Amino acid sequence: MGNLRNHRALLSAVGAFVVAGAGSGIAWSQAERSSEPADVLLDAVEHSESTMRDYIDEIAQRFDEIEATSDARRQEELATALMKDVPALAEDARAEVLTAKEDAKAVSLPDDGELDRARDAYVAHIDAWIAEYDEAMVSPVGVVEIEPVVNRTFDEAVAAFDRTGLDADQAERAERLLTD
Repeated sequence: MGNLRNHRALLSAVGAFVVAGAGSGIAWSQAERSSEPADVLLDAVEHSESTMRDYIDEIAQRFDEIEATSDARRQEELATALMKDVPALAEDARAEVLTAKEDAKAVSLPDDGELDRARDAYVAHIDAWIAEYDEAMVSPVGVVEIEPVVNRTFDEAVAAFDRTGLDADQAERAERLLTD
């Protein structure tokens, strides 16, 4: 397990696409997105990754606020508020990620194709995050640590998407979404 504050760079990689996507005007909810299975799957990946990034950013911002406060009493108040808020933050993120998971699983793909395997790898990554959210809802203090399975499943999903043979635009989008 790693410490959230010490692994911001690694955690930032999980959601780096959000910054790139926001800068290029890409949003998972854009109506003009194609209905090709790969595009629909990438929409689900984008929804999931943006949710994960928002959760990480909120927690990191709150830690930064705690660390920036020199008054010990205020630090304690902020830390207590964070621990009180973590279960709700985790529950909200979990609900969004579950929606993205269902969207990904609903995409009609040929069994055992490279895109099907990429989806399975990404769903495993979503499941790892769901376990993180479940743990944070029960034990908010655990939010400062991340299970190695989250990063391992992300790496596996990236590798699986690299093998899909997506068209150029889709491959570029997948790369933006899954940039380390």
